[in-house]
Amino acid sequence: MKIFVIHSFEDQTKAKKNINQLGKELSLSLHLTFLKKTHSTDWKPQAENAIYEAEAVIVFNPEKSKNSSNVEWEIKKAEEAKKDIIEINDKGDNKEAISQLTALYNLSDEFEKCFDPDKDKSMELYRIMVESSERLIERRQKTNAFFITVIGSLLAIAGFLVQTNILNSGSMSILYGFSATSLLLCYSWKNLIDNYGKLNKAKFDVILRIEKEFSAEIYSAEWISLGKGLRPKKYKSFTSTEKNVPKLFGALILSLTGILFWYQFGDFINSIFSRLI
Repeated sequence: MKIFVIHSFEDQTKAKKNINQLGKELSLSLHLTFLKKTHSTDWKPQAENAIYEAEAVIVFNPEKSKNSSNVEWEIKKAEEAKKDIIEINDKGDNKEAISQLTALYNLSDEFEKCFDPDKDKSMELYRIMVESSERLIERRQKTNAFFITVIGSLLAIAGFLVQTNILNSGSMSILYGFSATSLLLCYSWKNLIDNYGKLNKAKFDVILRIEKEFSAEIYSAEWISLGKGLRPKKYKSFTSTEKNVPKLFGALILSLTGILFWYQFGDFINSIFSRLI
């Protein structure tokens, strides 16, 4: 989350430390923008551009900072740009600032604005989202089957070439091509599983929100019954389990590649070590 920070000159170091610490405590990835100089001739255009590019503006130690005409100008520009302005003090609990920052980071307000109180529309949208989630799961299963088939086929072909002695010492390097291709496929596969998981979570966030309009919240009840993902004995994420499969394939391929490398160059490496010893 990109944030422009307004502060007095002497508070810059303190502002960086305090805001970064707050981000870590809240598990928020914050990218802070500070102006290096406010006494150069072109600082205002730089500040204005940075304010418009930011998602929000933080005013650090507002009572102290507002005594500066430069700070007043920056706040005015932030208001003109319709940016959320969050005030943070180096002393105090900053409860309101934390609430604002968390809501902005999670886009909570924008999320809520996407829903219509009309129950008839909500029911239709609910049905669409459930069907969409089911189709996503089917697509995910097909993706897993595709990668297992392709990577398994590459391993089978490589094994066949080795077993039938078709390859000689000069052409053995083709197997490294098989290894590189298989590892790239494993990496892409893991990323796709991760993205499918995030997309399905987003769909269920919408489904659970729409359910609040109904008399019964069946998916919410199911999620609570499973411990809301906080009880590993009750439920473990499919995504985290599925990601182990491409990792295991990758580990197998790396092991086989290591064996191949040693088979080709083991004697040469041993001879070098024997000379050194």
